[in-house]
Amino acid sequence: MELTFFILEMLGTIAFSISGAVAAIDNNMDLLGITTLGITTAVGGGIMRDVTLGVVPPNAFRQPIYVTVAFITIIVFLIGIKIWNHFRLIPEVITSHLKTLINISDAIGLGAFTMTGANVAINSGHSDNLLLIVFVGFLTGCGGGVLRDIFTTKKPYIFTKHVYGLASIIGALIYFVLRQYLAGNVAMMISAAAIVLIRFISAKFKLSLPKFKIKPPKS
Repeated sequence: MELTFFILEMLGTIAFSISGAVAAIDNNMDLLGITTLGITTAVGGGIMRDVTLGVVPPNAFRQPIYVTVAFITIIVFLIGIKIWNHFRLIPEVITSHLKTLINISDAIGLGAFTMTGANVAINSGHSDNLLLIVFVGFLTGCGGGVLRDIFTTKKPYIFTKHVYGLASIIGALIYFVLRQYLAGNVAMMISAAAIVLIRFISAKFKLSLPKFKIKPPKS
């Protein structure tokens, strides 16, 4: 169980650090901006989770492995881009696939972090509190992405298009049910995979929750 938790934590950290770095590049930020946004996206949800559960200071500051992994991932990613450009591979290929790369990284990070957040809530002595488990899972999975969007002056993606936050909620609910019948690590992996699958399907078919508008009165 601990190994599965660690793998999901690292997977989410790597995925979200790439997501943040790509968003920073897409917004023409410099090296400091890319690094800051990448790390913030990677650890932001976990910090929100820990504060909600009363873990102060948050684990991101007590266990530097998360920030370290995020930083190394960003540097390796930037070096990869430099190598790509150096060998004169088509630069447009990178820019044209930025959105796709963000979506893939987001889906993986969302699935991984939702599960780790829900699991932390359970291990904090709240194994029967469904609302708290789902909320903390949702907060951990979506928090970093919300900060990323705010820092790039965009409306948070989870509130505007496709099934994003809902995928996190569904995954946390699946985990809450499956852990009653399956081993914890198996339940976590199945639930994380379900979140990723929901995200891919919603992105491919452009599925979104209904929106509402208030029409102005006729003059």
